[in-house]
Amino acid sequence: MKKDEMIGQEIKKDDQKLGGQNAADAIERFMETRESYIRALETTIQVLKGKVDLHERTETSIKQSLDEMVAMQRLANTISIATDPVSVFDSLLELTRQVIPVEESMLFEVGDSRSRTKPFLQTCSDYMITASQHLLEEGILDWVIEQKKTTVVPDLNTSVGEAGERNFVVVPVVLRNEAIGVYIIRTEKVRRAFSDHELALLGILANQAAIAMENLRNIDRLVKAADELKKSQAQMLQAAKLASLGELAGGIAHEINNPLQILLGHIALLQQGKDMEHRVEIIRNQVQRIAQITRQLVSFSRSVPEELEHELVNVNWAVNEIIALVDYQFKNRGIEFDLRFSEEIPPLDSNKNYLQQAFLNLLINAKDAMPSGGKMLIATEFVNGKIQIRFTDSGTGIKKENLTKIFEPFFTTKEPGRGTGLGLPITRGIVRKFGGDMKVDSVEGRGTTFTMVLPVKGVETRNGGIK
Repeated sequence: MKKDEMIGQEIKKDDQKLGGQNAADAIERFMETRESYIRALETTIQVLKGKVDLHERTETSIKQSLDEMVAMQRLANTISIATDPVSVFDSLLELTRQVIPVEESMLFEVGDSRSRTKPFLQTCSDYMITASQHLLEEGILDWVIEQKKTTVVPDLNTSVGEAGERNFVVVPVVLRNEAIGVYIIRTEKVRRAFSDHELALLGILANQAAIAMENLRNIDRLVKAADELKKSQAQMLQAAKLASLGELAGGIAHEINNPLQILLGHIALLQQGKDMEHRVEIIRNQVQRIAQITRQLVSFSRSVPEELEHELVNVNWAVNEIIALVDYQFKNRGIEFDLRFSEEIPPLDSNKNYLQQAFLNLLINAKDAMPSGGKMLIATEFVNGKIQIRFTDSGTGIKKENLTKIFEPFFTTKEPGRGTGLGLPITRGIVRKFGGDMKVDSVEGRGTTFTMVLPVKGVETRNGGIK
């Protein structure tokens, strides 16, 4: 073989070896690139998965926050309309159970002396009362109140770390930055499992409950104030009744004295044996007359109840009974009664004692307005479902500038010492108690008309009768 051919073959063999090496290098580089791509892809997938997880956690967190906001709104709505402690506490307990498991819980008020705890509800268990007292004696409640910070305290009747572990969550009840009590929750949730978020949420619930407690206190104060007002109104009306009776005392004494004198005379004749049967009948009639006057006097002067008692009243009869008490004084003053009672008047759902005080106030004013005698017209009628009672005197009338003042307390045109200025305000107050109103028409020098307008709620009688 020629030398040149041998050299060519050698070069060819070298080229083949070099080509194979280049291919191997290319394959190796490709494999490395592929692994890098896979690792990059896995990294990208992990990043995307992390973002998806974060999105899901964020969505869950937002949903939980919305649920909590709805829960807060529910409690706020309940508190705004709650008028009793039970409904307030039931709402609080229901929402607390949405935060942590609850075995027992109770709101406690702690007085300034901080010597005793007072449960919000009387139904509180003895266990919770005892536990609250222990927490108070150990200084835990004082610390919670002073620091205004929720804390978790182990229930010493259970073992920490065991399956039966129980804890107390003590939450300050804060109103206007002042702790007014504590909310104690007994729970099976272990201490280490509590989150700051849960404790904060329980604090919000307790503070909402504080608003409810304050509302209930205000309601209680209003109820007590209303009771005191009722007592004052009853006392004022009773005083007006006694003042009226004092003014009528002379006439009432005369109404009783007349039949007594007749009785004494006929008893003397009886002792002489003269016309005994006739005398006995006269004596019976006079005794019945005294008894009737006494009954009317006792009925009218009886103590006014603090609570307005409703009864069915025959208005015509009620007016007649009052006229019997003032009849002598009116006749002695030269005042003539003109009664025009409608027979179509239905029974009125009101209170006879109150109504008769209103009638008497108007009659006394009318008598004082007719110092030289006159005419007293009293008329009743039933118009458009309402009873109208008109008291018209022929007296001096009321000055035009005083017509807007006569229902003001303590306003009077009478001479000093003769009037309190309470008769007309009390009268209008009584009429309004029964859903009615009063009207006045007066012309100076020609007389005055007071009209009571009282609605009739029904014409059926109660217990088969009219009072």
